[in-house]
Amino acid sequence: MVSQSPLLKRLIVSAVLITISVYLVFFSPFLIFFLGVALILLVALNEFFKMVEVKRLPVHRTLGLIFGASILFNVFFPAEPMVILFAILILFLVGFDKNSPTASNSLTLTAITLFGVIYIAWLGSFFLKLRVIPEEGALWVFFVVLIVKIGDAGAYFVGKLWGKHKLIKHVSPKKSVEGAVGSGVLTLAFAMISKIYLPHVPLIHLFILGILVSVLAQLGDLAESLIKRNLGTKDSGQVPGLGGMLDVMDSLLFAGPFVYFYVMNVPGMLAE
Repeated sequence: MVSQSPLLKRLIVSAVLITISVYLVFFSPFLIFFLGVALILLVALNEFFKMVEVKRLPVHRTLGLIFGASILFNVFFPAEPMVILFAILILFLVGFDKNSPTASNSLTLTAITLFGVIYIAWLGSFFLKLRVIPEEGALWVFFVVLIVKIGDAGAYFVGKLWGKHKLIKHVSPKKSVEGAVGSGVLTLAFAMISKIYLPHVPLIHLFILGILVSVLAQLGDLAESLIKRNLGTKDSGQVPGLGGMLDVMDSLLFAGPFVYFYVMNVPGMLAE
């Protein structure tokens, strides 16, 4: 049986996050949505940098957060290449200072800092790009968050109740094959049900998205598990019942960019 106390805490926090998410996606002005997404991503990025620091690996948290925030403004002023260029240049300039405590590890510092910015801030920024799609941007953001988080719930409950076969034990000992299947089935089912609010999208595309988003979401979850395992930590932060903000976002980070590119490049995905 699923333990009641952690489950209750998880459900309460999830209900609060769902309420906030629905408001941000459907009812808030875009500026408020932008600020909400930026806050979530920067908290997640800060969690990543703190985990790295605990492991005593070199990272420039302040510059990383500045670059992460800067890349989010691409939704207003397309300048991603310039942000990445300046991030690399500035991080190398920091390494030029021979008196810097990280001078001997400047390559590692640059690589880890940039990885955090790209992995969390850049991938997460695609939810802002989804939101500004004319007429139906909010629906596509809702689509991704809904099917991914339903899949997460499926993995959690099916894994807790019936999980017996480990998925990738050395990466995440608690994840099971049964949980992965439960996640995939629910993600696909809710992708197909999304025809209700995306009536112009052919079912075949919802089917394809359901399958591929399920795979990407679970890979995103496993990727963060691998990072935490390498850094020797259990949770990325202190969100009650859910670990940390990066733990909440991990399954969304690969799915969001994929859905954005699929929607923008496959004929028939946008209403005419």
